[in-house]
Amino acid sequence: MKILVTGGAGFIGSNVTRKLLERGDSVVCVDEFNDYYSPKIKELNVAQFEKDLNYKLYRGTITD
Repeated sequence: MKILVTGGAGFIGSNVTRKLLERGDSVVCVDEFNDYYSPKIKELNVAQFEKDLNYKLYRGTITD
Protein backbone atom coordinates (compact mmCIF):
# COMPACT_ATOMS: atom_id res chain seq x y z
CA MET A 1 0.00 0.00 0.00
CA LYS A 2 1.24 3.57 -0.69
CA ILE A 3 0.84 5.85 2.33
CA LEU A 4 1.35 9.60 2.76
CA VAL A 5 2.90 10.67 6.07
CA THR A 6 2.77 14.41 6.73
CA GLY A 7 5.36 15.67 9.17
CA GLY A 8 7.25 12.48 8.44
CA ALA A 9 10.64 13.83 9.50
CA GLY A 10 9.55 14.58 13.06
CA PHE A 11 9.65 12.18 16.00
CA ILE A 12 6.22 10.61 15.58
CA GLY A 13 6.21 10.75 11.77
CA SER A 14 9.61 9.10 11.40
CA ASN A 15 8.63 6.29 13.77
CA VAL A 16 5.37 5.73 11.89
CA THR A 17 7.34 5.74 8.62
CA ARG A 18 9.79 3.15 9.95
CA LYS A 19 6.98 0.81 11.01
CA LEU A 20 5.18 1.20 7.67
CA LEU A 21 8.35 0.43 5.72
CA GLU A 22 9.05 -2.58 7.95
CA ARG A 23 5.67 -4.04 7.08
CA GLY A 24 6.28 -3.52 3.36
CA ASP A 25 4.34 -0.37 2.57
CA SER A 26 5.54 2.41 0.26
CA VAL A 27 5.78 5.73 2.08
CA VAL A 28 5.63 9.28 0.75
CA CYS A 29 6.84 11.71 3.39
CA VAL A 30 6.10 15.44 3.32
CA ASP A 31 7.85 17.74 5.79
CA GLU A 32 8.79 21.41 5.60
CA PHE A 33 11.76 21.05 8.00
CA ASN A 34 10.80 24.19 9.91
CA ASP A 35 12.51 25.10 13.17
CA TYR A 36 9.60 24.17 15.46
CA TYR A 37 11.44 20.84 15.86
CA SER A 38 15.20 20.90 15.21
CA PRO A 39 15.89 20.52 11.46
CA LYS A 40 19.16 18.76 12.33
CA ILE A 41 17.25 16.09 14.24
CA LYS A 42 14.76 15.78 11.40
CA GLU A 43 17.65 15.22 8.96
CA LEU A 44 18.92 12.42 11.18
CA ASN A 45 15.41 10.93 11.43
CA VAL A 46 14.99 10.64 7.65
CA ALA A 47 18.59 9.62 6.91
CA GLN A 48 17.74 6.05 7.88
CA PHE A 49 15.25 5.80 5.00
CA GLU A 50 17.16 7.48 2.15
CA LYS A 51 18.27 4.22 0.51
CA ASP A 52 14.90 2.50 0.84
CA LEU A 53 13.30 2.25 -2.60
CA ASN A 54 9.84 2.31 -1.00
CA TYR A 55 10.48 5.77 0.50
CA LYS A 56 10.13 9.18 -1.11
CA LEU A 57 10.72 12.49 0.69
CA TYR A 58 9.22 15.81 -0.38
CA ARG A 59 10.47 18.95 1.37
CA GLY A 60 7.60 21.37 1.63
CA THR A 61 4.10 21.66 2.99
CA ILE A 62 1.02 19.77 1.89
CA THR A 63 -0.30 23.09 0.59
CA ASP A 64 2.51 23.28 -2.03
